[in-house]
Parts: sequence; C-alpha cells; structure tokens
Amino acid sequence: EVCLPALIATDAEARDAGAAAKRSIIDAFGNCYGRKALYDAIKASETSDPLLARARDKHVARFEANGLALADAGAREQVAKLKLELGAEAAAMEQEINGDASTVALTRAELEGVPAALVDALPAGDGDKLLVSLKAPTLTPVLQHAKDPAARRKAYVAGSSRCPKNARRLNRVVALRAQIAGLLGFASHAEGTLRGNMASSPDEVNAFLDRVVTRLKPKRDEDYASLLALKRREVPGADALDPWDTAYFGRQVRESKGIDEEALKPHFPASEVVPATIKALGEDLFGFTVRGPLDDAQLWHDDCELYEVAKDDVIVGHVALDLKSRDGKFGHQMVVPLRPALVDGQPNCCAVLGNMGDANGRLRFREVETLLHELGHVFHALAGAPKPSILGWAWPMVPWPGGVEMDMLEVPSMLTQQFVYAPAVLAKIARPHAETGASLPSETIKALAENRHLLAGLGNARYIAMCRYDMAMHSLAPAADVDACGLWPAIYEETAGFAEAPGTHFASTWYHMCIGYDAGYYSYLWSEVNAVDAYKQFGDELDAAAGRRFRECVLEPGAAAGGAAMMEAFLGRPFREDAYFERLGVPVSS
Repeated sequence: EVCLPALIATDAEARDAGAAAKRSIIDAFGNCYGRKALYDAIKASETSDPLLARARDKHVARFEANGLALADAGAREQVAKLKLELGAEAAAMEQEINGDASTVALTRAELEGVPAALVDALPAGDGDKLLVSLKAPTLTPVLQHAKDPAARRKAYVAGSSRCPKNARRLNRVVALRAQIAGLLGFASHAEGTLRGNMASSPDEVNAFLDRVVTRLKPKRDEDYASLLALKRREVPGADALDPWDTAYFGRQVRESKGIDEEALKPHFPASEVVPATIKALGEDLFGFTVRGPLDDAQLWHDDCELYEVAKDDVIVGHVALDLKSRDGKFGHQMVVPLRPALVDGQPNCCAVLGNMGDANGRLRFREVETLLHELGHVFHALAGAPKPSILGWAWPMVPWPGGVEMDMLEVPSMLTQQFVYAPAVLAKIARPHAETGASLPSETIKALAENRHLLAGLGNARYIAMCRYDMAMHSLAPAADVDACGLWPAIYEETAGFAEAPGTHFASTWYHMCIGYDAGYYSYLWSEVNAVDAYKQFGDELDAAAGRRFRECVLEPGAAAGGAAMMEAFLGRPFREDAYFERLGVPVSS
C-alpha cells in the first residue's frame, strides 16, 4: 500500500515517495535473495507437503536468478550490482510514463469529424489551438474520427514520440538484462526468463507466434485491402495504409456493420455499468456475493469506489475501482494487489487502476470490454485462500515475489472479457439510452456479437509485431551498444505491413517493458488461445456450473499449480489452439 502513490497521486512528490518505497521493498527482497547461506538452506530443505515443495522450488529459482548458483563470488557480486542498476532504470522509465501529461495542439479545423462534445471539452492552447491529451480516452477518438489525414498523423506521431528520455533508458534496460543473462549462463534474457512458463523457451514462443502469423496472414491481407479501398475513396491513388489510418477506416468498417461506438456510449454510463458488471461476473458466473459500492469507504480519491467480495458469507477480499483518467496517474489499465491473503482472517485487497470514460462518465464499448478484462484479474486476485506468499496472486509490477506463470496470468481476464459479446450478458449490463430511454437494440447486440473479431487479421498484426519485437530485443546477446527502438520498424513492416513514422519511438511509453512483461508480451496471445478454448465450456452464457469449476480449478489455486495442469483440470484435456482459429474464421485444416 505504501507503493500506491507512485501510481495514483497527482502530486509529483507523492509519486516519487511511493516509487522510493517500492524500490526499498524490492531492494529488501533482493538482499534476501542474495544471501548464499539462506539459499543453501532452502535448497537443501525437504518436505512431504507438495504445496511447500512448490513454494521452495519457486524460492530457489528466485535465488538462482540472482546468481546464487554461481560458484564465483565475483560473478555473484556483479549480478547483484547490475540488478540494482536495472531496477533503478526500469523504475525511472515507469515513473517517466506515469508523470507524462503530453498533449498535441490541433485546431478545430484539424479536428473536423471528431465528436463535438469531445472537442468542446478540450482545453485551449496558444492562438486557435486546442490541446489534445495523448492518453487513450482522448487520443483514440481523435484517431478514429479526424477526417484530416495530416491531423491524424500529427496525433499519432505525438503519441508515439512521448518520453524521449525513455528511449535511452530502454536501451540500457535491454543491455543490462542481456548482460545479467550472460553471467547466469543463458544465451539471452528471453531464455532465462521463460524457464517455468507454459511456453518455456524462445523457440517455443517464436514457433507459436509464427504459427499464428502464418494462419492469420490471409485475413490480415484481406483486412488491409478493405481498408485501403476505403482510403482510396478519400485519397485517390493511395497505394498503402499508414499506421494512423487503421483506427479511422476501421471505425468506418465497424459502422457499416451497425457498430457505432459513439452512438453506443449513452447505453454505458459508468456509474451503472460498473456495479452491474462486477456483480454479473462475481455473482452470476463465479458464485461470490458482491456488495458495493460501499458508502463508508475512505479511499485516496473521490473518484474511487470500494466493493466487498464474499464466499459462503465469509469476506474473501475488497477491490477499489479507480477508473477515471487524471494527470500523474498510471496511464494504462491494470489490477494491482494491495494486500495478499497471507494470514488467516486478513482478506485479500486489490485495486483496478483505469483510464476510462468521457467527460460525462460514459464508457466506450471497448472500455466496457476492458472493464470485464480487469475484473477477471480481480476475481483471480481475490479468490485464493491464504497460502505461502510466493504462491499467491501477484505479478512483476508489485515489489514482492509471487504469482502464476506470465503466460497463465491473463487467462482469467481473457476469458471474462469475451462475455461482453455474449447477447445475454450484454443485455444485462447495458442501460437504457441516457437521453431517449430506449434499450440497446437487439440488432446492435447481434451485430456486436457477430463482429467481435471484425478486422482481427489486421488488428492482431500490430500486437503480434509487438510480441516479436519484445522477443527480438530480449534475445540479444550481451553488448555495450543497444538500439532497442531501432529494432521496431522492420519487425512492424514485416509482420503487419506498415511503414512506421520516421523518428518515432512508441516503446518509450510501453509500460510492459518496465513492469515485468519483458520476454512475456506474447503471454496475452498465449492466454487468449487458452481462454477461447475455455470459453467454449460456457456456451456464450454466464453458466454458473462452468463458472464454479473455473473458480475451483483456476482462480483459487493461484500459483499453487502450474498453468497447464490447471487448464487440463478445467477442460478435462490439454488446451488446444483450434478454438481460437475457429473463432477468427480461419479453417482448422489450413
């Protein structure tokens, strides 16, 4: 909890104090995992309890990641020194992103096509300029609606050029990781990091990504051609799409299918949708009792709400929802555990930090999907009974050790986000139109469900390019000079077919590379493949029986079992990739 100000405070000094507190806790654990005598004792310990044996093995792996298996004391000291520098650089990178409040200045003429309510709410800049925040709730609709391609380019380039200091920091972070991996006897950081994951080697991850790229390429090319055809109507003779075109022309394709995100927003007021959604998942699906928002909660900001989650009349935890964007706050979406269930009688506690909603407190449909995603993490975090802390729900963002494998971590969230497209669920959480009182039309619900993977070939291409980029930068051999940002353009063009805007460096604001997803960004896709396979067990409904089984097989164990074993326990067989490709309309035999 002392670390939380680093993520949520509007005051820079409070953010710095929270970051310093987090750093001190990380260093304390680092010192513990640097004690050779302690390592030797734990490694030599014996137990007949499978849970304690698993906890012991995870602790041993932590010691060995710090070089404690190295016979040379000098090498151990070098690893410890480099780890301290790595931690400081990654923390500085994260705080630079948190504190960034960059804007791009555009005129009303340049913003033609953008919803008037958004434009009218923008603060004034110099002259006739308006200041467009580069955070997603503002930047995304500008990229989706601005008719002027030059304006879209300006917004895209600004968004991909933030935090220039972090370009240097990323280079140093990647170089340090490679150097540490070399000292530990690994060919690369990726090789060492992936040990113990469901996909346990760079070869396995790269083969997985290559399979997906190959099977999705026909859909990617089809999507590219459809958007290019739309562009040629506005720019005759255009021979290629630019990165700032996809949101704009993709929005046109969705609207042609009856999906207008701006028109949907009045059906999703956050004040009503949030409690309806958390109760639908918590109660109808997983069998908890959810109470809230609690009137007597005292939290860090007036925007926050607190919910209580119970099972069989016993409180298992609380979740604080902090969903609105504000300067200085963590700029993405995530769940952060505040107190794990380490001691009987002390329930879990976590927080959802989000950047959602417009000035009127209304959610975009994609933000509702994100809400369901984050709530999957919430119930994963709160479901687990007290157990050794190393086996509790956590992830590398927090300063204490623990957590499931990185490529299992996203399975519950990837599962729950799919329910936003289930007609029965969408009908439950959508509200009557704020102005007309009309229910969300059944044809719109049908269109959303039928087109849940519209443009998935092209949409997934950038994501897969980022997965490949992550693997490429973390497969580098130790070297003094690293140009991590320079690796991106070629990978992006090869995988997605786009020429990146010169001089940009989107990875400078890529949270995942400094909060624990290094050599792990593929895990979203790996988890999605698992989750789509699991989702078939629910039949597009909030199936209570399937939900209880998922809770018992996956949520409650936390890290007490391996991801593959948990999935097999739920499915009754090992997971298969076929369901994912079937969902996207890719023939299984291809």
